[in-house]
Amino acid sequence: MKYVVVDLEMNKVSKAFAEQRQIWNMEIIEIGAVVLDEAYNEISCFKTYVKPSFNSIIDPKIERLTGITTGKVMNAPRFEEAFHMFIEFCHSINDEIMMIQWSENDLRQILGEIAQKEYQLSDSEKDIVQNWYDFQHEFGDILGLSKQVSLENALMYAGADFVGDMHDALYDARNTAELFTITRVEEK
Repeated sequence: MKYVVVDLEMNKVSKAFAEQRQIWNMEIIEIGAVVLDEAYNEISCFKTYVKPSFNSIIDPKIERLTGITTGKVMNAPRFEEAFHMFIEFCHSINDEIMMIQWSENDLRQILGEIAQKEYQLSDSEKDIVQNWYDFQHEFGDILGLSKQVSLENALMYAGADFVGDMHDALYDARNTAELFTITRVEEK
């Protein structure tokens, strides 16, 4: 079994696309993931920017938060191609995989965007979007917390520091993987 720890960054759908905003008001602009082996070592990673379809610019608040500029996504693949690239990355693992996310929001975002863009999932894509594991919920249960905690605070509770840039999809995935590893190693 391998573990694919995934994170997404999103941008707002422009108000000019009122119909699309009714379906989903955010779009993925970055996908990051790391693969952990059975011993929880990182063995592979994936990162791509995604060109938004329903906004020609990155919202200034999102740019400040993520560091993702309009220029960085200008020539990036659109969601359909980027998602397909991610699926191909997952299939290249050639083992049973478990999808790990820090919160249920990442899978919810993917499913919302699939609906918004009327994207038809292939059978292999359907396999990947089933049964994602919400690690944020588990971590809250471990600590006995009644509300969700940020990734940064969760790492602090676990005695670890956030490494890299916050709200960078690959760094967020790596830090989630680190926290996931800490909880698994402590179980042994």
